[in-house]
Amino acid sequence: MEYSVQMTFVNEIGDKVSLTLGNIRPDVTQAEVRALMDAIIAENIFFSPGGDYKTKYSAQFVQKQVTKWDMV
Repeated sequence: MEYSVQMTFVNEIGDKVSLTLGNIRPDVTQAEVRALMDAIIAENIFFSPGGDYKTKYSAQFVQKQVTKWDMV
């Protein structure tokens, strides 16, 4: 099973900007993601054409299961 967190922020001009982090551990908590989003905003570490990330908009935890079949 693969896990990721999709986070959406609002930048200075009001546009929504999404960021996805893969290889997340399966027991990550909402509080940890909230703290991560706060740190991303506070540290201003990502570029957005519409300006700095200003507020949190949403976040979601995604589980993906892939089954590969050998066709040879």
